[in-house]
Amino acid sequence: MVKQMQLTEEYYEPYEDDDDPLAIFSAPSYYETDEQLVLIACLMVLEQRYRLLQSMTPSQVVDEIEEIMDSLLTDLDNMAYSQSEAHIQKYFKEILDSYSIPDGYVDMDYSMLEIMEDSIDALVDQLYGELKTKSKFFRDNMTKDNFNVLPNFKRAVQKLINAVGSNLIWGKEKSKRNVEEFVYGEDKLYRWITANDDRVCAWCRIQESLPPRTLKEMPLDHWNGHCDHEPIDYTYSDDYYLMLARGEYASDIETFTPEDISMSQASGRIQAERRRK
Repeated sequence: MVKQMQLTEEYYEPYEDDDDPLAIFSAPSYYETDEQLVLIACLMVLEQRYRLLQSMTPSQVVDEIEEIMDSLLTDLDNMAYSQSEAHIQKYFKEILDSYSIPDGYVDMDYSMLEIMEDSIDALVDQLYGELKTKSKFFRDNMTKDNFNVLPNFKRAVQKLINAVGSNLIWGKEKSKRNVEEFVYGEDKLYRWITANDDRVCAWCRIQESLPPRTLKEMPLDHWNGHCDHEPIDYTYSDDYYLMLARGEYASDIETFTPEDISMSQASGRIQAERRRK
């Protein structure tokens, strides 16, 4: 009985005719360009389903909600994954190029894309359950004039923004860390660095006060974060030195002289000094 009362509260949520319901399908300005583009594409997909369902009677929604939600899930998964993957790959390639690393040495991190898909699956499943329950309730008890799916889509929009925006940011960051672990070694210690202004939150100031940690021990920055990290020194890993010694024809070279690696180490130190400046 308690659950029924909680479920029906939102059914009577006031709706003003002069409100613009489509305003909720907007990407927040605190995301960068890459995240904005992906979010806009995904929110357009969600908005299409909102327009469709809002134009239907409760009885129609009861009959067609499963098919509509199945197509929504497919479209959102495809859009979010493909668009996010493309932006992470582009960013990953820029990081590789900044260290002169050819393809094949470091793998891009796909784990956040998989989490993104799981999050989208969960939000669509919840939206389906809510709308199915609501449409049945209105079909049996009320009239079409009071049927409003906007509150349900408001929650879905926020969950979609969090799922896509945050995981895209973290996917880029984790891929960058894969490169850094190759360049500096997995045991390299890093400092957390804040922007040191009034935007820095208490959590980030705590992170900055902690001793240096490896990248695996260091958390990812939150969305809309302005923090970064830097290694305690810029000595390179043996794997990265070896890659520099191999040069352009790495696949054709099987043995390396001490002079080869010594020269690459010297070159690496020079590059590190330039990067710091």
